[in-house]
Amino acid sequence: MIKIKLSIDDSCVKNFALEHKDITINEIITELKIDKQHIGAVLVNGIPKKFSDKVQDNSEIFFLPILSGG
Repeated sequence: MIKIKLSIDDSCVKNFALEHKDITINEIITELKIDKQHIGAVLVNGIPKKFSDKVQDNSEIFFLPILSGG
């Protein structure tokens, strides 16, 4: 099982779980219908990853928003 934490808007953190094995981050984004324009970073088990990277079973993915400020 892959655990997913989605925090790309200001309202809340959403939690999901997927039963896939050997799936890419891009495929997860497509399956969950996430707009890539809102993703600032992706962490897999605390390590920054690219959209094309594969995710192994028992991983935790955290989608972070684009940060802004001043």
